[in-house]
Amino acid sequence: MMMRVRQTLLRISLVAALALGLVIAEGIQANSRASAQEVHVSGPLAGAPAVMHQRLWRDMRLHVEPFFAFTIGDEYSRSLIVGGELRFHFLDWLGIGGWGGYSVAKLDTNLTKEIQAEGVTRNANRLSLPEKDNYPSQIGRINWWSGVEVHFVPFRGKLAMFQKVFVDADLDFFVGAAFVGVEERTNAVGVDAAGIPSRNNVSNCIIEGTTAPDNQCLDSQLARSKRTVIAPSFGIAFSAFFKEFVGITLRWRGIPFKYNTGGSDSSATGSPGQGVIDSDDRLRRFNNMFTVGVIFALPPKIKTTD
Repeated sequence: MMMRVRQTLLRISLVAALALGLVIAEGIQANSRASAQEVHVSGPLAGAPAVMHQRLWRDMRLHVEPFFAFTIGDEYSRSLIVGGELRFHFLDWLGIGGWGGYSVAKLDTNLTKEIQAEGVTRNANRLSLPEKDNYPSQIGRINWWSGVEVHFVPFRGKLAMFQKVFVDADLDFFVGAAFVGVEERTNAVGVDAAGIPSRNNVSNCIIEGTTAPDNQCLDSQLARSKRTVIAPSFGIAFSAFFKEFVGITLRWRGIPFKYNTGGSDSSATGSPGQGVIDSDDRLRRFNNMFTVGVIFALPPKIKTTD
């Protein structure tokens, strides 16, 4: 009985293997006979390009962009900036530009206001906070901004608002170099009552370039120095065009560099190693700027593809 069962199962297996072999052979033969077929498009789309009558908003055009900007993420004071930008695009997706602006107003943050209202000055922190009422005068500020950048525009499309207003829009990525006018507290050394440099028992300060100690560091708190910082800049912008020569842009720009934002002795080690405000107190900040601009394009007439 068992022999018959085994013989029956063997026969079924042989038949199944033979059938599978025939199916595979037929598939191979069918593939060998298959050949590529050309798809012929007929009608009004025959021979048409992928995109027709594309509007080239940037190709060989100059963009003049007055803007208003403000810094974000600031520790002690925000800058309100008015400026302008010029960009020339050799291609619709590639261009070069320059920009610049002045800080027309400053908005102190809540942290600055709290220090001004509730700060306490002792000999241990006299160098960093000589007088709480004058604290806004010692913090670092940025007076002007400028830079040059290369612009890449890889994405573009059309947006609809309420299915009634249609605008062309694109994303602009840019990278370059920025030049920033920074104003900081002047370098100073804290000294004790005997005129010896001290960190924890500061009675007066000696401003860089002078020899006589000032009264309780009050002159040092108000003394200012200016310098120009060169830093990388990069960001992204969203632009929308309503007319052939008018559009708007929303731009984020990042400019990382070091400066002494609080005007305080931030470093635990500095020359001569105790109670001093100098370049060691500059900390790297990722300075962020948000811009709203209006684009005026020249020549006013745009190009279109076939």
